[in-house]
Amino acid sequence: MNLLELRYFRTAATLENFSKAAEHHLIPQSAVSITIKKLENELDCKLFDRSGKAIKLNANGKRFLETVDRSLSILDEGINSLRKPSVKGIGINIQSGIHFMTYLVPDFEKNYPGIRIFFLQGNAVKNKEADFTFFQLPIDDNKYEYKVLMEDEIMAAIPKSHHLAGKKVVDLEKLSDESFIAYDPNNQLRRFTDSLCKDAGFEPSISFEADDMKSLRSMVEAGLGIALVPSTSWLQSMSGYASLMQLKNHPTRTLALAYPKNKELSPEEQLFLEFTESWFSNLSATV
Repeated sequence: MNLLELRYFRTAATLENFSKAAEHHLIPQSAVSITIKKLENELDCKLFDRSGKAIKLNANGKRFLETVDRSLSILDEGINSLRKPSVKGIGINIQSGIHFMTYLVPDFEKNYPGIRIFFLQGNAVKNKEADFTFFQLPIDDNKYEYKVLMEDEIMAAIPKSHHLAGKKVVDLEKLSDESFIAYDPNNQLRRFTDSLCKDAGFEPSISFEADDMKSLRSMVEAGLGIALVPSTSWLQSMSGYASLMQLKNHPTRTLALAYPKNKELSPEEQLFLEFTESWFSNLSATV
């Protein structure tokens, strides 16, 4: 295995999407697929679970990602210390909104080819503080400065076969007897939607948990339950097997871009901040 293959793996593992990993590296999807297959053959184990076109990092892949994260972070730090000043790197951590990164990061790097964006995940975050972190409010404003990027309305994703399909609005409390599909309990969005249900007077019955929007969407479309989702993220991919239904009180989650308090932003970091604010502003205007 070589360094380029490890970088392809880390991006594919972070995004859990070979197509988006290929877009990020400006290479054909087949090159990513071949690289992952080569790594799996060399390691003599599967790194991803595959279901049709969907992929999900498995236990082997998660362990390998930790090692790759640690190794590449140390290497990138050394490379950046030797690079010419004209080439800059920005490290980002994603606590919320990872779905948007598959579009935002390639757009930024296309506009500013002299600036590279590095994903700091897992152990890499422990070893080095990210330049920027994508958070869902609230966050610790004693530790971070932040810019609000968008207010994303939370709606109910309903299978087309569901008896509520076709309704425009529903009281959340009316969904108390439904089976829910949700993210992992440590996910910021999961904690938020659980709190919405608690405020409505019930604890949701979770039938399945998903690691990402793609998996969650597949479960809803298959009729395995309903889900509370950020509408803008959901609408990035249209579906003929599920629809969105507004909640009567129109709850929203707030996505923000944060950076360490009292940090003096470099010109490149200021560019990324301004570009990201503008990108989300245009996104909100088109939804």
